[in-house]
Amino acid sequence: MSDQIQSAATLMVRDYLVLAFLVSLGALQIAVSISGIRGLWLTPNRTVTRSIGVLLIAVGIGFYIFSPLWVDGPWAAGSVVDGTSENRIWGTAALEEISAARNVNDVHGGMAGTAYAVFFVLSAVMATIFAAVVGALNVRILNPSSSRRGLGGGSNDTPGGLDTLKQTDVISTLFASLRVLHRTGRADVNEYMLAAHRWSIPSIVRRMWRN
Repeated sequence: MSDQIQSAATLMVRDYLVLAFLVSLGALQIAVSISGIRGLWLTPNRTVTRSIGVLLIAVGIGFYIFSPLWVDGPWAAGSVVDGTSENRIWGTAALEEISAARNVNDVHGGMAGTAYAVFFVLSAVMATIFAAVVGALNVRILNPSSSRRGLGGGSNDTPGGLDTLKQTDVISTLFASLRVLHRTGRADVNEYMLAAHRWSIPSIVRRMWRN
């Protein structure tokens, strides 16, 4: 029984990671295609990128909901009609049981609430990294002329923050950000430390004594 619960837990984690990754990647593609942040596009075309985003969301949700029809798990046909997860049989689910197939308690191989939160964040980070890598390939390989002149139309004024990715890729932005951090990081840390020290107990006592 313990081996079956462990197998069910592994299956639930795998399927949820696929769901969260595809949905996060799809939502990201829709957002960056609207905002024009080409450094995170999966394709060089805005419309195609947005369409892929919608498709990824649909595929992720569809896979998670309907995969029990063909993937063996703790939801065999006839074992989830009572809505519980304690006595489920390993196998594929029937169509009428789809809505309850994944309602598995965490003590019977399902996922706990904290696990959902952790794996969602992990999937979102993985989706962002994947989009950044593919976006860099789009800028540097599929459209190298735009990479040389800047995606903003040739302007030499590169905006700061996330808007930088409208003109270039994540790799170039990362290196530029690291150079700025190296140049200004120490001064920023000193400024924050001084501001924090102003409200420390010794500083407050010193000002009260002076007054």
